[in-house]
Amino acid sequence: MDEWLYFGCHGVPGHYLFKQGMRRAYFDKKLEKLNLFDGKLPPQDCADGYVATISRLGGWGLTALAFWDYSVDKRGGCNSVVFAPSLTIEPEVMLTEAQARFPEVFGRLPKPVRLLSSNVSS
Repeated sequence: MDEWLYFGCHGVPGHYLFKQGMRRAYFDKKLEKLNLFDGKLPPQDCADGYVATISRLGGWGLTALAFWDYSVDKRGGCNSVVFAPSLTIEPEVMLTEAQARFPEVFGRLPKPVRLLSSNVSS
């Protein structure tokens, strides 16, 4: 996989996969499985919104930035995940790039996303 992807709500409740420009990424067999991460990557010990974790998904060759996101759907369990096609991107760079590549997502949030922690081994 060599492109950045966003998984979450956009405009209406429901989690979908999007490419940059908020074009729906209609699932192929590999992308379809990214929905397995729904609700699994944001902080599990804190449901506060807009606090992000970074996860390295080695088998996928992706890094994920994930946070609870109640900006479109106020119900519990709503999350946003940005997937980057890199296993070595630094957390701060990941957040900056995610904001630049998906301004439609980060622009609607009621407060800035901040990094909580990383489960990354350096």
